[in-house]
Amino acid sequence: MPPAAADDTGDSEAFAATTGLFAGWERSTRQWALVCAALTSAVSLFVAVALVRSGQPPGITMVLALLPAVGVYVWLTRAVRRRRAVLRQPFPSEWEAVLQRDVVFFRVLEPTEQQRFRRQIQVFLGEKRISGVGVEVDETTRVLVAASAVIPIFGFLDWEWNEIGEVLVYPSRFDGDFQFGDKHGQNILGMVGTGSLNRLMILSKPDLINGFRNAADKRNVGIHEFAHLVDKTDGVIDGVPGVGLDRQAVGPWLDLVRRKMDEIEAGDSDINRYALTNEAEFFAVTSEYFFERPGVMLRKHPALYAALEQVFNQDLRTRVGALRRELTQKRPKFGRNSPCPCGSGRKFKKCCRGKVSSSRL
Repeated sequence: MPPAAADDTGDSEAFAATTGLFAGWERSTRQWALVCAALTSAVSLFVAVALVRSGQPPGITMVLALLPAVGVYVWLTRAVRRRRAVLRQPFPSEWEAVLQRDVVFFRVLEPTEQQRFRRQIQVFLGEKRISGVGVEVDETTRVLVAASAVIPIFGFLDWEWNEIGEVLVYPSRFDGDFQFGDKHGQNILGMVGTGSLNRLMILSKPDLINGFRNAADKRNVGIHEFAHLVDKTDGVIDGVPGVGLDRQAVGPWLDLVRRKMDEIEAGDSDINRYALTNEAEFFAVTSEYFFERPGVMLRKHPALYAALEQVFNQDLRTRVGALRRELTQKRPKFGRNSPCPCGSGRKFKKCCRGKVSSSRL
């Protein structure tokens, strides 16, 4: 599909109004701000009345009494203004090139869905910190971290990533003490922080990039770790996500998990054996499988596919054919004289080539 980044100059409010994207968040943010402002106003007016009774000028006293409420409303709605400012920016051409080159999930979306995906990428990168620890965080890395976050929640128009504030990018795999280098036992690809590390995620840069560039192996550490955060929406990472499963569905889900773990243990399953660690890892591992090879999961594990389809609110069956075609083709490559994938009409060497890192691994 041709990229549409060059046309991404419309007003963000009009886009939100036609799609509902972020509308629920903005509405709830403003409502909460109004409630707090009203409470502040009530207290201020109570104080103002007391001051007037003590002899203070009524006019100026009442006007000044309203200022704290205005300040509270402005302060509590600052996130709305920041997000609108982010969405007013055109989608960077170098980000588009990364999506077209490395994110198969994005390439098979319809044009309107691609536009929504871009918007969610912009918001994630505009509001979350992505920091390198001993490694450069280039545009490829930033966009792939954001894509990892958007893919699992793409079925929810009003999703907010309140569970994450910062992603740390490591130059390699690491150990349980968060150390990386040449020591043995450094085999952790990614992790979601708990306790003092709450709202923090760590990802190995090479494994993050390889997860997208090998889109057929049912492994993607970025999706894996953000699936843990989907699981955490009910406050705990336990393999029973807080979305998509009502109370009556929890029991059948756990029964299904146990049956599938028994199949893995017996060697009768193509699901990665890391899923045997516990129910939480089973959910994250099968989430990778679901998003990378939905057609295969639907054929081999139809009940599991149906459950994850419900959890993520995404019916990937409509994209199975397109995904299969993408996976049988070679990963898109852009030569110096190729048309730039950002849609600018210029040659790649004169447009995004210098902006998108090749990310040597």
